[in-house]
Amino acid sequence: MYGYGYRYNSGLVIGAGGGAPFANISSLSFDGVDDYVDCGVPSNINSLPNLSISCWFKTTTTTSSNIIGSDTNGSGRRFLLQALSSSGMKVRLLYFKTTTTFGTIQSTSNINDGNWHHVLAVNNGTNMFLYLDGILESSNSDGGIIQTAVNVPLNIGRRAYLGVYGNFAGNIDEVAIWGTDQSSNIATLSTAPTENLSSLNPLAWYRNGDGDVYPTITDNGSGGNNGTMTNMDAGDIVSDVPL
Repeated sequence: MYGYGYRYNSGLVIGAGGGAPFANISSLSFDGVDDYVDCGVPSNINSLPNLSISCWFKTTTTTSSNIIGSDTNGSGRRFLLQALSSSGMKVRLLYFKTTTTFGTIQSTSNINDGNWHHVLAVNNGTNMFLYLDGILESSNSDGGIIQTAVNVPLNIGRRAYLGVYGNFAGNIDEVAIWGTDQSSNIATLSTAPTENLSSLNPLAWYRNGDGDVYPTITDNGSGGNNGTMTNMDAGDIVSDVPL
């Protein structure tokens, strides 16, 4: 069994069913100042009846920041995955029902210990669930339909609307987004080491360094919305990976 917060030094991930190893040898390092990945305007997540976001991250920040953001100022707001400093450092999913109303769920455990953590945050249209390191930490009935908005950018490491909270400081890896409830796949998503997600058909899947050539971060999901490392350099693709 692998413990959370420890690197698996070979950098290889054992795929389901005993197949060929799946390589996960890179993540992206964000400086907390102005680093982010600009994923453009993914049309395939403009209207989502449900939402699941999965990613790995590590941080020691004590300041609220945005891990993943799909919103902008005004009417174009969909969802945010955030590191939130209230009552310690928690991870929170916030989605917008309208421009001014939203649903939210956050972890009970602090996440800024400098170890790698996996988060799966879900809004299934009725209920919300937040799993941290494979364990269900929070659930509520605050789910609902996500606001339909066009021309809304997706960023990794910040939100496009910079008025609330800032850029993420730390590492982010294996970002995946679905328009379905992925709770039943939590064992696969949080397995150490990280598994190939192709069979789960994510709408967006950014491996954050693996198979990428600076400055392009490939979208391995169905949308094909490649990201661009912004205010970053090739040295921000690092060999520090989950477990």
